[in-house]
Amino acid sequence: MNGETGEPVDENGGAEPGGGADTLIDILTGSAIRSSPKNTLVQKVLRQLVGSYGFDRADIRAGYRLTTPGKRGRTVDIAILRHGREAVDEDKHVERVIVCQRQKAREKLRSPQEAASDLRKLHARLEWFPNCRLGMWTNGHEVFFVRVEDTTFQTRPIDIGAWPAPGEPTDAVLLEGGVTQVAADPDDLEAALGRCHQYLTRNLHLGQDAFKPLGALLLSKLYDETRPDGDRRFWIRGSEPFEADGQADIQRRVAECFDDANRWQSDVLRHGWDLGHLEAPQVARLVTELARYSLADSLPRARTAAFRSGVRSTMDGKEGRYPTPLNVAEMAVAMLDPDSTDRVMDGSCGTGAFLAMAAARVFEKHLARAETTPHAATPGQLADAQARTARWAGDRVFGCDMDPALVVAARLNLLLTAGHPGNVFRIDARTFPDGELDDQARARDAVPDGSIDIVITNPWFSAKELIDDESILRRYDLGKVWTRTDEGHFVNSGTVNPAGVPPEVVFLERAWRWAKPGDGRIAILLPDGLLGNPGDEYVRWWILRHCEVLASIDLPVDPFKVTLKDYRLTPALPSLLVLRRRSDDELVRAAHPDYWVFMAAVRRAGVNSRGKLLFERAPDGEELIFEDEVVERVRIRGRVESRIVRRQRRHVDDELPVVAGRYRAFVEGGRRGP
Repeated sequence: MNGETGEPVDENGGAEPGGGADTLIDILTGSAIRSSPKNTLVQKVLRQLVGSYGFDRADIRAGYRLTTPGKRGRTVDIAILRHGREAVDEDKHVERVIVCQRQKAREKLRSPQEAASDLRKLHARLEWFPNCRLGMWTNGHEVFFVRVEDTTFQTRPIDIGAWPAPGEPTDAVLLEGGVTQVAADPDDLEAALGRCHQYLTRNLHLGQDAFKPLGALLLSKLYDETRPDGDRRFWIRGSEPFEADGQADIQRRVAECFDDANRWQSDVLRHGWDLGHLEAPQVARLVTELARYSLADSLPRARTAAFRSGVRSTMDGKEGRYPTPLNVAEMAVAMLDPDSTDRVMDGSCGTGAFLAMAAARVFEKHLARAETTPHAATPGQLADAQARTARWAGDRVFGCDMDPALVVAARLNLLLTAGHPGNVFRIDARTFPDGELDDQARARDAVPDGSIDIVITNPWFSAKELIDDESILRRYDLGKVWTRTDEGHFVNSGTVNPAGVPPEVVFLERAWRWAKPGDGRIAILLPDGLLGNPGDEYVRWWILRHCEVLASIDLPVDPFKVTLKDYRLTPALPSLLVLRRRSDDELVRAAHPDYWVFMAAVRRAGVNSRGKLLFERAPDGEELIFEDEVVERVRIRGRVESRIVRRQRRHVDDELPVVAGRYRAFVEGGRRGP
């Protein structure tokens, strides 16, 4: 394969620290190839073709060289050949070509007219192949599709909104209902939602309101996928997105779909979350990004990972509030291992990462009971597990936040991941069970103190924005002044702390109050200072008195730096504390027997401080290559076939899943030490 020279990059396009990686693993051949920006882009597109569209890898050629006399030596970045072709004269069997062109990141997304000079390269390559009718151009972020149309006097390319699926007739792009929707590869769906977010924030300058129309579109899309094929409206066909009449038709169909979706899930969105202020071309642009994917056919873990790309603008980083790194949330959930009988609560849920990851965990456990895995399960098994997860979310998943936009975002995240929006309330957890926000009465009935099996949360961290409101502090023991006794214990003076306390201290006691006495478990992210500063010793004493410490995990700061870079904030050094609330009988005891605590210090969590992937290496620093068995779903003549293939690839160097696995072994082994 021809490739441009450039800085070594990882498989997701990010430069490795120090330029350590100089190879990539070709997804088609399993061979090591030179790492360059161009090769990285080609590999990204190849993963999309195999993982999202379901092309048979045997039909794909990277760096394809023409063999027709007069055209020898010409190459295209990617060519897709007709399935079941003869082994000779491959040029005449090329059905689709792709141009991959590395470019600097753009602030705004372009229309086909604005990208015309780049698309001319694709148009020229389409003319090289007599039977090629479909083309794609991408720079790794923008994606443009074209269809070749034969007229009486010429052959001309026409802009279209989506490709047909493998084996689907080319003319299907012009039929009512558009093309077959495909299950999105996680990176592909994330990129699509990222483009929607960029279009709304950069092209339309909506700022923090960007997620409102995107949320309305996601609700419409999710509803549309519950309808029979013939009744669906969230689709595009042919050149509709680029013609005035077609744009108006898309807007009309999706507006009708949105009205029905609001009736289907009337408690998800709030006033102002709609499409009313978007014009038809803008709606068409956004629908084009989402219409070709079947969200229901994507796995829950992939959906919530992709959701993060579209929801970024809803958090502002104020008061130490920011998104939890997904792999950290996944580790915490894996350690607590929620089951379908557990009631799960996040008292500072933000966009709902912990709750969505809990839903993904329960989904996978339903599949495990059916003796299958997410990648090997049949469509029927996946649908059954999704339905069971949705029922669990509706009955046993709870969250709350003060910010109305975050409440909607968390509901949408759960609806996308679990198939149900759960029970996410707009309340102030600090004043619970009192308060005057929208959902205070509902929350008081649904989540009284002592009713939750698993409380998992990332509270606000702030050494500057202390809680000094007496009406809040007087509710909490940890909001009072504590004095140390001569015996080394601490006594609550009963006087509200006039200096105030950090918000994470109040949320710690709030989480404890929600947990069931005796067996309620808590996983909470806390700054290292709270667990080590001399001035906070009374908090640690309170924890040991009221809880059994199950685990303490010292986390690397790098993934938190990545999530905070949009807010220009510096994260505190983080730790994860896992606790069990002691029963009332335990609390009356003067002392507790000794017990083992699981402890770990995580050095690497998959990324460096700039968000670049880290891969596992041998002691000499060389990257390790593994041969993994994976399941691929291939579309052959309209049917989806599952195949098990062996693939050479690198492994991300992330110790968080290892820690979660060892903690589970520690618990299942009776929590005994070495």
